[in-house]
Amino acid sequence: MNENPQFVRESVVLDYAKLTELVIKDLSKNNNTTTKTYTKNNVSTYLGNPKRYSKELQGMSAYLYDVSPHYRRLINYYAKMPTLDYYVELYGLDTSKNVNTKTLRNNYNKAMEFVELMNIRHEFGKALVSAWKLGTFYGFELYTKDSYFIKELPFDFCQISGIADGVYTFSFDVSFFERNANELELYPKEFKKMFNSYKSGSKPKWQEVDPARSICIKVNEETYYDIPPFAGLFGDIFDIEDYKALRMASAVIGNYKFIIEKIPIREDSDKNNDFKIDLKTVSMFHNKTSSLLPDEIGIFSTPFEIDTIEFSKDKSEVDNVANSENAFYTAAGTAKQLFNPEGSSSSTLAKSINVDEAEVLSVLRQLERIGSGKLKNEISGSFKFRLRILNNTIFNWRENVETLLKNAQYGLPVKLMLCACLGISPSAVVSMNFLEEQVLMLSSSFVPLSSSHTQSGGVEGDNSNSQGGRPEMKDDELSEQGEAQREGENNANRE
Repeated sequence: MNENPQFVRESVVLDYAKLTELVIKDLSKNNNTTTKTYTKNNVSTYLGNPKRYSKELQGMSAYLYDVSPHYRRLINYYAKMPTLDYYVELYGLDTSKNVNTKTLRNNYNKAMEFVELMNIRHEFGKALVSAWKLGTFYGFELYTKDSYFIKELPFDFCQISGIADGVYTFSFDVSFFERNANELELYPKEFKKMFNSYKSGSKPKWQEVDPARSICIKVNEETYYDIPPFAGLFGDIFDIEDYKALRMASAVIGNYKFIIEKIPIREDSDKNNDFKIDLKTVSMFHNKTSSLLPDEIGIFSTPFEIDTIEFSKDKSEVDNVANSENAFYTAAGTAKQLFNPEGSSSSTLAKSINVDEAEVLSVLRQLERIGSGKLKNEISGSFKFRLRILNNTIFNWRENVETLLKNAQYGLPVKLMLCACLGISPSAVVSMNFLEEQVLMLSSSFVPLSSSHTQSGGVEGDNSNSQGGRPEMKDDELSEQGEAQREGENNANRE
């Protein structure tokens, strides 16, 4: 893995037949796999030279994702934060010339159908989990006219080889199939062709995957080698587990008790070891007493004076497990209150989330370029379309809906964005609008319910129950003092 690869770019003929079903694992074969375990000693070695040990760091990240609930939740927090709401955007339209609306509509429908086929929320959602876990996601897309799937490739046999149209390209080490012969039949035929060319000696083992079919997502774009985004936390994760083990040992020892049987001795005797009770009798009583005791209580007999033995620790001692968990989230730059609510106010928490969102949303730009590049190859003609993924997260989408709704009320062309923000796909917008208006004619059948939006405001002298005044602020807009005031209902007694 450390040798310098030679990359060969080749145009691969696309064959979409019989790709609807992809066998993930052949259960009829006995594929014995082993999982490598890692220790805290590996962390300092790997982080000492992250470029050299990039694949080892990725392996450690995958291992910790499986065994550490703290690390798993942190990865999923970032990977699953974006809602992946999207729409197809038309750009570069020359409105000074006559526009063929029929052709435009047909091309837009083709673009929508292609993007819908990609199943962005599901396929890209899975890819984001791997990208945040490993630092880089390597995949190969398989699709027919009505099916789409991204097959993840083994990270330790992939590495970035270049950039094409702003999107990362990568090469695959086909010697993977020498060690995993049973896997070859589970891969697309493009990989079989690559492997055969390597065996024949016409090409090296490192070969570039067809950029038209490859998917590469890299979280940290500052480096070209792979490194998990939270590699610096690996030591903290092992600390948490170490302190958990110590806490458990401390709890066991703290509950352990000893019964001491002091053997009486004749103090005025001139003989050594002149006990009042012989060893046989001592053993008999010792064994009888021992047989009656539970496992948590020990017993021993001794002729010596014994001081009190205390294993329990001071109750005021600091909880090292809690401290190590706090250090973990502090090093991650993520508010621990997201996983264990305590301490900070909601306004402080909201600002912390905004920082996390900035990290997440930057990765979405890569997804846009990947999707837009595939649209460019798929849709020909003078009309240009690109994929747009909204800056929506599970935290801010409601605010974004309100912003877009206000913009739509002022006539800005954001209706498709607004529908996308509500989770409605581009094709569903067109289809459901036609169904509701042209087929079911719901607009003429439904009468809006009475509300503040359908009624005029109260007039002077009426008996309305409206209290007036400033609208209530949201929780995340309040200061800590404001939150305390609201929670304590201090305004209730004011006149």
